[in-house]
Amino acid sequence: MKRKTRTTFSRIVTFFLLLSLLTAPCGPAFAPVTHAQEVAKSDSAEILTETRVVERVTVSVDRALEYLASVQRPDGAWDGNNAPNALALLAFMGRGHVPGRGPYRDVLEKGKNFILRTQDANGVFVPQRAAGSGPMYQQGLTTLAMAEMYGMDPDPKLEEALRKAVDLLVRCQSDKGGWRYQPKKADEDLSVTVMQIVALRAANNAEIPVPAEVINKAVAYVKSCADPKGGYGYQGPGRKPPTTAAGTLSLQLLSHHKDETVTKALDYLATLPVEWGNGGGISYYYYFHYYTIQAKYQAGGKYWAAWHPRVRELFLEKQNVNGSWDLPGGSEGANVVGVNNVYWTAMASLVLEVYMHFLPAYQR
Repeated sequence: MKRKTRTTFSRIVTFFLLLSLLTAPCGPAFAPVTHAQEVAKSDSAEILTETRVVERVTVSVDRALEYLASVQRPDGAWDGNNAPNALALLAFMGRGHVPGRGPYRDVLEKGKNFILRTQDANGVFVPQRAAGSGPMYQQGLTTLAMAEMYGMDPDPKLEEALRKAVDLLVRCQSDKGGWRYQPKKADEDLSVTVMQIVALRAANNAEIPVPAEVINKAVAYVKSCADPKGGYGYQGPGRKPPTTAAGTLSLQLLSHHKDETVTKALDYLATLPVEWGNGGGISYYYYFHYYTIQAKYQAGGKYWAAWHPRVRELFLEKQNVNGSWDLPGGSEGANVVGVNNVYWTAMASLVLEVYMHFLPAYQR
């Protein structure tokens, strides 16, 4: 498998070429395209068909990144917990910002170095003061961020850290194929498991080898959580909205798009509301939309067409003047987020960045 660096860079170039064409002051919305522009069209223009949509999403994400850059600490962190730190880095990379180049090169470099300093001898990316708060949530997101960054920036320090992180995930996988809160082989739940699956996909994309047996066991575990009516449960069969979204995407990313449980889960997700916060009865709101928008994009067709405009408009409407987003309600973030809005703002940015698709882990 070839490294994704060139693919990611070409997507960045072609996206901005498309953006310049769509926002030109005169002429048709779509000028005659070259072969390179056709590539951009296949990746972005199919879901960015209106000039105004391009402009509004881009402006919104850029405002969010300005906010995130403004609240980064001098040591490179945003929080004492690496989950918000990793999500913030993913938000910058999801907009096409590359380590070592551009206006946010220092933000990315400082964030990367902070995370690398937190990794212990066993491969765990957890700051000491945050070690008691479900470290495998942090581990999955941080491994994902480091893998995506390594795909753009082949830093030997990143490679070493990433290999240690992947080895840890392999060692900690349960007999049933999942992962749990602590970095040890024990029981499992779907939420933690999906985070590790996405991280392992990203690592494999970056040419850090992942044993096929690990992936096969993970697939089997996710499918064991499928509900006959459609959906995935937290531990065993069920149909909670957040875990259904996460389970659906994980199987899609592992090339199980046509699995019957995936189709049933997509049909169930299509019945859910998108009201702001818990008004729609959905807990863990940003988590839910982070996975759902990606799952809908992977599915395409009616699932994508009926969902993304409503979610896009809702998120654009709810953004604060300073570029951040607030917690709409519920318990989300209570054990992973400090007093700032980093977690929610990064999550909301990643939801909107589905229109850009610079992160290889989430590409079709």
